[in-house]
Amino acid sequence: MPRYKHAPLQAHRKAALTRIDGSVVLVTGANRGIGRALCDAFASHGAAKIYAAARNPDWVVDGRLIPLRLDVTDSASVVDAARIATDIAIVLNNAGVSGVGSPLFGGSLAAAREAMEVNFLGTWAVSCAFAPALAASHGGAIVNILSAAFWWATPGAPGYSVSKAAAWSLTNALRAGL
Repeated sequence: MPRYKHAPLQAHRKAALTRIDGSVVLVTGANRGIGRALCDAFASHGAAKIYAAARNPDWVVDGRLIPLRLDVTDSASVVDAARIATDIAIVLNNAGVSGVGSPLFGGSLAAAREAMEVNFLGTWAVSCAFAPALAASHGGAIVNILSAAFWWATPGAPGYSVSKAAAWSLTNALRAGL
């Protein structure tokens, strides 16, 4: 992945927090749960446009939202979404999976791999793909939904904890790099 260094984003570090009112927002994993609630909150707080990104945008049925096909584990899908939503000011990385099904000892690591692909690498891919649009708008914000689970691991779902710890570290790297 190319490394982006954006002076316009750095220049806004000390500026006021990014405003929701009138902003254009992208929410990944927007079709249910936390993602749907976040879309509702952005709409309630005056976001001008909300791209509701989901693997299946047909599940996005709220008329206030713009459905956008985005599978964070598919690089072509991420690039296509970034080509469409060029006017964003806030990217909210919410898409995630639980990683349940890969116990600490024994069994398959498939669920842990999926958790890393979605929760960590998907967050990274979306952040990189949309960083140029944020820079072009002279600022904005990348918000990553994490979990307190990155501080502690459970034997039943270590893949989730590890993926969220990696995403937390990524968030710190993005903060330093952008």
